[in-house]
Amino acid sequence: MDILKGISLGSIICINDSIMRVAKNIKLFGPDMILMVPMMIESFAKKLEDAAQLPPEIVKKEVFGDRLHTICSGGAYLNPAWITLFERYGITILQGYGMTECAPVISTNLEWNKKEGSVGKLMPNCAAKVVEEEIWVKGSSVMQGYYHMQKETEETLTKDGWLRTGDLGYVDEDGFVFLTGRKKNLIITKNGENVSPEEIENKLSKHRLVQEVLVRESEGAIEAEIFPDTDYAEKHQISDIKASLQEIIDAYNKEAPAYKKVVKLNVREKEFEKTAARKIKRY
Repeated sequence: MDILKGISLGSIICINDSIMRVAKNIKLFGPDMILMVPMMIESFAKKLEDAAQLPPEIVKKEVFGDRLHTICSGGAYLNPAWITLFERYGITILQGYGMTECAPVISTNLEWNKKEGSVGKLMPNCAAKVVEEEIWVKGSSVMQGYYHMQKETEETLTKDGWLRTGDLGYVDEDGFVFLTGRKKNLIITKNGENVSPEEIENKLSKHRLVQEVLVRESEGAIEAEIFPDTDYAEKHQISDIKASLQEIIDAYNKEAPAYKKVVKLNVREKEFEKTAARKIKRY
């Protein structure tokens, strides 16, 4: 879809050949616009933070070239702080939301019509409603069903055409979509409270020492498993990484309601296993 849209507008399409060569290829191609997943945006954001003392125009030219003005993102949570950071360098990040079953865009932020923290305004052909915290969508781009998969189709589509996205969130009065997590990942506490692990992960991952984090239920309590940024720890002379991570969790717990408090901490020595889309495998 993105390639065809670009061609229809007369754009030159440059395809990155490896995640290991993103920075090199940006310098090579000198793009005006980039499609980038949040993980890559975070990687560049850390570089920008480390170069915060240098003039923004020099840093931008060195990292992104002279022409880049827009990054389109989707597929996972994006820390709103990164959007603000990139604005300092004259780069606008526009986050959207979609899924293959919707061909694929459901909502998107536009440069002249956006809201902080949202994944954009519903497309004109899409309607949405929230059923038991889950977002359902309906419209001309919603699929008719999965090919030769009747059971899965019935589980996903209602008889009147609503698609159960599996995503938790809400739609505000202006039609902007806000996501809070995935329905299948919900943690049900002993008291019957629903906890979205993504909500906690997003708050903990705002700290530079936290490179990757996975929150889950463990023996009736909420556990955070963290892969720390050892380069950051070395640069800032953090010798006791576990103690520093515990301080981050303690600070979060002070503001969190009792049923959302993180009780256990597990520090990883290796990165989490990822899916092809570079998302952490939960199961």
